[in-house]
Amino acid sequence: MSPRALVATALALLAAWPREGRACGVSASGAPAGICDASDVLDEKAGAARNRVGLSYGYTSSILFFSNDLRTPTERNAVMASFEHPMPRGWTLELGAGSLVSGFLLTPVGKATFSPGVLADVSLSHVIVAPRGYARPLLLLSFSLAGVGSKTTDPAGASADYVAFDFSATAALGASLRAGPHVFTPFLAVRLYGGPVFWTYAGSSEIGTDAYKYSVGPGFALALFHSRVGVSFGASLVGEKSAKAGVSVAF
Repeated sequence: MSPRALVATALALLAAWPREGRACGVSASGAPAGICDASDVLDEKAGAARNRVGLSYGYTSSILFFSNDLRTPTERNAVMASFEHPMPRGWTLELGAGSLVSGFLLTPVGKATFSPGVLADVSLSHVIVAPRGYARPLLLLSFSLAGVGSKTTDPAGASADYVAFDFSATAALGASLRAGPHVFTPFLAVRLYGGPVFWTYAGSSEIGTDAYKYSVGPGFALALFHSRVGVSFGASLVGEKSAKAGVSVAF
């Protein structure tokens, strides 16, 4: 392995020292679409790029600010199914749908709990630098639009609609390490994002947003059996606090 690849790998693994991290009222971040297949260039048996279906779980802990100076710490748990479709010139399209399954907004009068809601996203990822051999790192850019619709119930039993949207741009830098038919790719992701949150509090319609507009954190993608099975994990250490884990199968 070249010194450059060793440095990139060491930085990504060093960043993975335990902590937490994302969101703008929507969902947890994770490994960008296409990263499990980006290592195919190392593997002559992987063949042409294939479609991929996956399932993921995400946890988010963040703070939302609303227009009346209301500060609301929030936690959310979500599950999502995804479909990835490879495109020419290193692009990958991902469509996802799932549910915000639980969580809460912490208000001055207590917790407003989430009911199960609908979650969806669409993203485009592009491999800027492919890991050809061990001499070059991996650089992948991803752009995503996500939305969630749910209801909250306050301590008094009143119900309110909760709708949020989130647009993000992510750059992931890593290096791929091969062991037989398997490839391990640790990475460090930098994400910029933003979007509105619409919620009703104390009878007033509020528009809010996240306390932060960026996140930085480590992750990894594990491509098993010539990339037929993918396992990924991503977290944020700076900005929002979240973690997301997923598994996928190529066909």
